[in-house]
Amino acid sequence: MILEGYGVKLHRLTEDKIELLRRWRNDPKIQQYMGYREHITAEMQKAWFKKIDNEHNFYFIIEYDGKEIGCINIKDVDYEKKTGEPGIFIWDDDYLNTDVPMRASFCQFDFIWDTLKLESLHIHVLKSNTRALRHNAFWGYEILPGQDDIELQEYILTKEDMLKNIKRTDRLKNILLKIA
Repeated sequence: MILEGYGVKLHRLTEDKIELLRRWRNDPKIQQYMGYREHITAEMQKAWFKKIDNEHNFYFIIEYDGKEIGCINIKDVDYEKKTGEPGIFIWDDDYLNTDVPMRASFCQFDFIWDTLKLESLHIHVLKSNTRALRHNAFWGYEILPGQDDIELQEYILTKEDMLKNIKRTDRLKNILLKIA
């Protein structure tokens, strides 16, 4: 499965790419921002992939300009409750603080809202991860009550809340489509 739009391609994670993903995840520059920060062995990665390679988890390698630059996902999809938990990280430092994470997110949101038909998303973000907090605030994620003293905080975004921001996101979406 390949999702394509906004100048990016999202390639569904396949077994031949799990070592690449493991290498990225074990790097301190990525690992420090994850809820799980222990070293991941090859055996652990294989077991994890077998567990998530299904219709409830969609992990993608982000490709931009012919380069594999990061990972974006929607996991733990509950089709009855119409919810899931997305995530993203950019491995390639050349694409941090650019519009590429937004491009990948737009592509993923099209998949989440239009294909999977989800209505709300929950994320967990370290309160020290200011880059992720800014990225998620743009989309309209709101922190759940009682999270102030928790390091790994939970946020929610409903499709309805994102649609309230539609003018801002549509404007950016149109800009990204024109330059893609």
